[in-house]
Amino acid sequence: MKIKLIVPAICAATLAACGGDDNSDNEVYQALLDLGIECTEATSVEESEAAGTLSLSLIDTYAPGNDFDTSSAEIVSYDSCSDRLYVVNSEDATIDVLSLAATNSAPSKESTIDLAAAATAAGVEIGAANSVSAKQGLVAVAIEAATKQDAGLIALYRSDTLALIGTYTAGALPDMVALTDDARYILTANEGEPSADYSNDPEGSVTVVDLKEGFDAANAVVNQVSFAEFNTDAARAAEMPMDVRLAGPAGTSVAQDLEPEYIALNTAGDTAWVALQENNALAIIDIESASVTAFKGLGLKSWNAASGNELDASNKDAGTGEFASYEQLVGLYMPDTLASVDIDGTTYILSANEGDGREYIYETTQEACDNASHTWDGDDFAPGGDNEDATAYTTEEDDCISFIDEARGGDIVDLVDAAHPLKAALDDNDQLKRIKVITDAASYAAGDDIVTFGARSFSIWSEAGDLVYDSGDEIAKQVYAVEPDHFNSTNDEGNSGDNRSDDKGTEPEAIETAKIGERYFAFVGLERQGGVMVFDITDPAAPVFQSYLNNRDFTEGVCTELDGDECDNDTYNTAAGDLGPESIDYFTRGGAHYIAVGNEVSGTTSVFEISFN
Repeated sequence: MKIKLIVPAICAATLAACGGDDNSDNEVYQALLDLGIECTEATSVEESEAAGTLSLSLIDTYAPGNDFDTSSAEIVSYDSCSDRLYVVNSEDATIDVLSLAATNSAPSKESTIDLAAAATAAGVEIGAANSVSAKQGLVAVAIEAATKQDAGLIALYRSDTLALIGTYTAGALPDMVALTDDARYILTANEGEPSADYSNDPEGSVTVVDLKEGFDAANAVVNQVSFAEFNTDAARAAEMPMDVRLAGPAGTSVAQDLEPEYIALNTAGDTAWVALQENNALAIIDIESASVTAFKGLGLKSWNAASGNELDASNKDAGTGEFASYEQLVGLYMPDTLASVDIDGTTYILSANEGDGREYIYETTQEACDNASHTWDGDDFAPGGDNEDATAYTTEEDDCISFIDEARGGDIVDLVDAAHPLKAALDDNDQLKRIKVITDAASYAAGDDIVTFGARSFSIWSEAGDLVYDSGDEIAKQVYAVEPDHFNSTNDEGNSGDNRSDDKGTEPEAIETAKIGERYFAFVGLERQGGVMVFDITDPAAPVFQSYLNNRDFTEGVCTELDGDECDNDTYNTAAGDLGPESIDYFTRGGAHYIAVGNEVSGTTSVFEISFN
């Protein structure tokens, strides 16, 4: 078996002659050809089919030199037309354009896309860029408004000159952007996250832009896919499955409660699967009609003995790797990143099951917090008390919680029936007293489940959203085997083993798929622990672990000056390596296979070569 790879060489040919993204099997539409985007020349090289175990090796890392933990490398996207990486740099409000060395694909900064021109063209004040997708010589960027609850923006650029092509209105807080393989459609997942004081809660939505007839306002067709028709008593309310989690503040509509996080597209470019993370669900979108086909609740993952799944649930126990199963303890999958793969003509959706709670906190005075009927989380002052207290009550500002849906196991133990099998465990630091649980019940009967955030795994789902496979506790067990002392570390401190055991563990965040020869692979980025885990998913019902590589040195401080193990000067220590993998993109060039990883906390973009042992 031979496979075709792309070898880039600069040419003066246009997209029509050189060809576009190597992942596209669709005919490029005329409006795109008319742009005359110049691409790198695509010549084919034949390589024998790879066999054996897939492993990763670091080629090199690009660090922008920004302040520590400022989202300077959040989302990365490779475009074969321009042979470049495009990286979201939220700190600088730009897209960093990285070239790749001819010899080994080492990344280095070539230029930037300044988003100010898009703001001027659209006549809006913008905030941070959240996502980028580059295909067929086009670069699409999702940009939130200066006020996150206002309508956001999609900006579209040429990859050859980086010139702005057009702008399109998105929904509130477009958190992820995706181009279909033929670049005819742009989609954004608009999270619609509320303001911290919960005074402004926009609806979640999905934007679909059809570029077939052209890119200007007269020809591009922009549709906002609303969920309002699924509100209570609305036309399609009965179609909302009961297991879609709707648990926002009182008075929240269904459309406000649904918060789109990420999008996966099929190869045909006619269907989108949208992660509704906090809702533990998927929305399935028909792209051509820009309409909702269905919602699918993702259900519960058991941590009982029969499931075979174990977790380390406490950061206050004997140490790392205190694995155990618990009866009637379950997790919501709550996926962040999605990916799709076509295997033998069937589309599968892969999810990185991070988990996410809702916690809206803002700073104000105790008086204002009390008047809003919110929960004061600062020092208490007595209204009407002595002069000092009375003054502080109305003037001193601290944290005020407008809404929160999480607590620790120990916080709910008094609400749990004495006959519940977890009653004692919820009051034991060595077991479940520290674990973060969902607080949407007034009491727990003996037969009720205790529900946690996330599944600490990756999953494979059918087109209809039915579970095909879940990795169980394998990610945790594989990490512990390699990094036992640093297991369940956090990503902004060095010596932090066991830190995240009570939260969501290693936190699978990023996921990407690749077909190499006749085999299919999944790459899973672990946001807190760091590193990328690889699975062979050729049989979607029985994936096989391949390797795990973490480009992180736990013995190094995360910054050049520390306060204990925490950063004390905002200057990232490059010796610490990659911190907080947020996105992964697979590509081929020069006869080799690679992944690029964007790391949110360290701000680094790293390129790894794929090989087979």
